[in-house]
Amino acid sequence: MQEVPLLRKACMGLLLFACLAGAVFVTGCTETSGGPEVPTPTPEETPAVHAVYTPDGPQPSFSATITASERRFRADGSCYWVVTGRVTNTGTAPGRNVAIRFMLIDDENGMIRSTETIFVPRFPPGEAKMFTIDPLPGDCDRQYHAEIAVTRDIP
Repeated sequence: MQEVPLLRKACMGLLLFACLAGAVFVTGCTETSGGPEVPTPTPEETPAVHAVYTPDGPQPSFSATITASERRFRADGSCYWVVTGRVTNTGTAPGRNVAIRFMLIDDENGMIRSTETIFVPRFPPGEAKMFTIDPLPGDCDRQYHAEIAVTRDIP
């Protein structure tokens, strides 16, 4: 009865050895001779195309200007800025869901220090609006400038 398991183990070992030897043999046979190398194709760079939906007809367009930016001090010695800006719809259609984002930007590293966003559901063409943001927090020992970014829904 013991002969069958020993025979089975021996056959399995022999089979494993044969598979290993075959793999080594096949690996050596798959190399190509010293013929000419086939060049590897390099992918061509294609310019990125960004499709932007722009409907026909009248469109809103916005211009924004910072009219005042002033640093102020709190009683605890910290600083903040009061920023006033003017936003105008210079387009021929009303802007819908307009987001006006005031940003206080560090002059040294160009990073945004603080922001405040104002939402205007409808901004008629030709209309100009003044906004004052108070406070935009900042560090007293840093120099900042203010910018305005305006975005809107596509009509």
